[in-house]
Amino acid sequence: MTGALPPRAGRPGGGPPHHDRHTFSTPLRAVDRIEVLSDGPDLRFLLYKTVDPEDPYMVGHFPGLTLLPAVFVLEALRQATTTLVGADEPLNLVEVRSGRWLAPMQGGDEIRLDVTAKATDDGRWLVTADGTRHDGTPVAAVKAVLGDRDAGELPIPAGGPLLPAPGPSGPDYTEILDRLPVRHPMLLVDRVEAFDPGRRITTVKAVSGSEPCYQGMADGLPLSRYMYPRALMLESFGQSSVLLWLSTDTAEGVPVAAAFRDCRFTGEVRPGAVLRHVARIDRLMSNNVFVSGQTWDGDRCVMTVGALIGSSRPREKVDRTMAGAP
Repeated sequence: MTGALPPRAGRPGGGPPHHDRHTFSTPLRAVDRIEVLSDGPDLRFLLYKTVDPEDPYMVGHFPGLTLLPAVFVLEALRQATTTLVGADEPLNLVEVRSGRWLAPMQGGDEIRLDVTAKATDDGRWLVTADGTRHDGTPVAAVKAVLGDRDAGELPIPAGGPLLPAPGPSGPDYTEILDRLPVRHPMLLVDRVEAFDPGRRITTVKAVSGSEPCYQGMADGLPLSRYMYPRALMLESFGQSSVLLWLSTDTAEGVPVAAAFRDCRFTGEVRPGAVLRHVARIDRLMSNNVFVSGQTWDGDRCVMTVGALIGSSRPREKVDRTMAGAP
């Protein structure tokens, strides 16, 4: 199946990660295996993924505490659906209508997603999924739309500048490292361009062809296969939102994504692009923040985020290895 990234059953003998060549950019092999329950007009299947600290990007996500990023659940749905429908081009996120992350997915956890994919009249796939850990704990509930690559543009948001004017200086790179609980290669914020603490932030992320998502790409592929994964775009926006949230001094504990709503993507982002995220705090509650915004590639709006909800949780509620954790 052209463009597919077939899942594989685990690594025999527990050996090192297998970085086999693949045919489109992806942050990691997000699916270990698939069980097809129904292959009629509506696909129904189970996909499994064990959270592996040796997977690409995972070494830099919460050092000392391996957690599967919420966006990698979206990547798993993309990879599994692409494989099953045999698309000529890899499917991509078009919308995240809703996504809720209900419990941490920690190193060693096997995650099972119960997925239904329905073809729509415009040739896309409406995908719904409920995720559970191996211990039966619900971890995710997602409704998303997948489709082929789309070179169109999102409408320019009302009042949203194409190139935000510089504002007060914000954290420099070393301060970004001090504040965000991520490290290379998962650190996806390069610079703060404008900063209004507690209200608004503009950040920059340069897309490099040397990033892990391009590792293992087969030779001779068309440019379309080098689209920067939209899951990573959303993660980069989320990290920018955490920087803004931390400026309010209301986040105590481990900041995690709790939900996404009404996120839309369009247009290709390729190596060499410079992404600019504009994030705004819409609402603050006890240990929670509501953020919205847009992402630009030059004068193109390539992503809009209706709502990203962040939650700050005590470390013992996130790390089950701590003494006394439930």
